[in-house]
Amino acid sequence: FASFWAFVVSDVVVDEDFRLYSSIVVDGEFFTLGVVIIGFLSNYDNRTCLSKIFLPVTNDHVASESIKDKKEESTTEKDGAVKGEGHHLMIRAGLIRQSSSGVYSLLPFALRSLEKLEKIIDQEMRNIGMLETAANTWKKTGRWNVTGSELFKLKDRKASDFCLAPTHEEEITQLVANDIFSYRQLPLRLYQTGKKFRDEMRPRAGLLRGREFIMKDLYTFDVTEEAALKTYEEVNEAYKKIFTRIGLPFAVAEADTGIIGGTKSHEFHFLSPAGEDSILSCIRCGYTSNEECARDINDGCPVCYKNSITSHDSVNFHPLTSNRAIEVGHTFLLGTKYSDPLKATFAPENPRHNGELLSIQMGCYGIGVSRMIAAVVESSHDSKGIIWPPSIAPYRVCIIPSGDDPEITEKTRSLYDFLTSECDGLNGEILIDDRMNLTFGYRMKDAELLGYPWLMIIGKKFLESGKIEIHERHNNQRRYLEFDEIKKSYCWS
Repeated sequence: FASFWAFVVSDVVVDEDFRLYSSIVVDGEFFTLGVVIIGFLSNYDNRTCLSKIFLPVTNDHVASESIKDKKEESTTEKDGAVKGEGHHLMIRAGLIRQSSSGVYSLLPFALRSLEKLEKIIDQEMRNIGMLETAANTWKKTGRWNVTGSELFKLKDRKASDFCLAPTHEEEITQLVANDIFSYRQLPLRLYQTGKKFRDEMRPRAGLLRGREFIMKDLYTFDVTEEAALKTYEEVNEAYKKIFTRIGLPFAVAEADTGIIGGTKSHEFHFLSPAGEDSILSCIRCGYTSNEECARDINDGCPVCYKNSITSHDSVNFHPLTSNRAIEVGHTFLLGTKYSDPLKATFAPENPRHNGELLSIQMGCYGIGVSRMIAAVVESSHDSKGIIWPPSIAPYRVCIIPSGDDPEITEKTRSLYDFLTSECDGLNGEILIDDRMNLTFGYRMKDAELLGYPWLMIIGKKFLESGKIEIHERHNNQRRYLEFDEIKKSYCWS
């Protein structure tokens, strides 16, 4: 974090609890960035507390502007997309810090969300029998020249060509080609989650379009076109389950195969006014397509048009509506685009002649994992801050004690222990904001910025009534419940 700490040029204050407060000075104004613990005995023992976590939050817009990349271009596009707030929110909430142009460090809260998202993806991939693996053959398929300047190219000391791959179709196909010989070894499904690289001419919007990103890519290998199509449909259904579990509205659009190639493709989008893509949808039948693949919007829905002719319906025009969206997933039915040039072949069960070899039928499927975290923030926020869906929130519950007097401290401990032991799904998901150097109001603003799905307040009202004040972030509603009522009122798992 050397580039980040270069900003910290102001006073350092150590209080009576041995807490060190780092700050930043912008245009003569003083802003508290966060708290670093240099050694003190917490009132909450080994319970998870915010004072123990590196979280350089800044509630001040001026300070966040000073931290974000000065050279980064505006996300306002000529094609009408609005300027996104998601990247600024991730900076202000202490989720990321910039390392260099298009490259970002993920801080603890962002990493927790990333790990939860990867877990959801892993579960759904394994549910359909996918196997995880870890994988410079671009010239054979022609993409070395076709990809152009976005491909990071380099030479080693022997002048051999290498690239930092944005995708791994060639590498995985060659791996399979060297070890698969018979139809008996198929089908095969391999996926990995790791870093990819793209030399973006104009990195922008933080993790939405960077030069380094984390991606889940899956590659499938089948004997026939029919089997490959069945696999394609199976993976698309698994992708829908992943997006449904995340819990935000999404759209699946027919798409052009582009530079990846193949015969069939679909994109998965979160809807957002700040999205770079436009998707066209029919309200009547649900047909959705991206702009590159769809007919002219004025031509109306092609599916409704085709059905009206078949059914002799006199009304054969149904309009398409356009929406901005952020692409976070893409699926491709590749056929033999990569298996042909890389000689990924197999001996069929019933060869037509002695020694016959057939090319493996392939599919590839990608989810931009780090991009999805940014897309969630961009798609789910309000004027107060982030609104995390519970499935990938860094922490699902934040308990905020109004003060540090013994009775409130004891009740906060009791609530934390009750939620951890009695509410399925909350073990490891609860955080206490014990930063008593900050006012209650300041901590509440921080909580709204950070977007915890549920805030639970322990204060004077609780001492009077015995009821916890609960703030639900997604709808800004408040509820007042006793301990046992909390367990009955929410489904935490």
